[in-house]
Amino acid sequence: MKILVSYPENCTGCRFCEMVCSLAKENMVNPKKARLRIERKNVINDVPVVCTQCGECIDTCPQEAISKDNGVVKIDPDSCVGCGACVEACQFNVITMINDVAVKCDLCNGEPLCVKYCSQGGVKFEEVGA
Repeated sequence: MKILVSYPENCTGCRFCEMVCSLAKENMVNPKKARLRIERKNVINDVPVVCTQCGECIDTCPQEAISKDNGVVKIDPDSCVGCGACVEACQFNVITMINDVAVKCDLCNGEPLCVKYCSQGGVKFEEVGA
């Protein structure tokens, strides 16, 4: 299974991944609406924080709006009631609420734009596990 993998040592903090993601998903450049985020650890270290598709959020959804399909955790926006249980459950803090609906990375149908446009390799799409 392929997932997003963060490489903080390569991240320059340009936040282009956030801009590309928000533009693709929300039709606007707004890093707060991206499905990943860049955290500033200190003056010289930025860390891409991405969804690992762990599925910890699935059982917390009272509406069963979250499922795993071919290794990708997906949220059905039509079933989501905006309770925020999944936001609280996410250990990486990568599920957010936009217009009272939970959203998270869906790996752009297997071609993550954040990876495509990260010139430094701060985020990569890699095979993990056996």
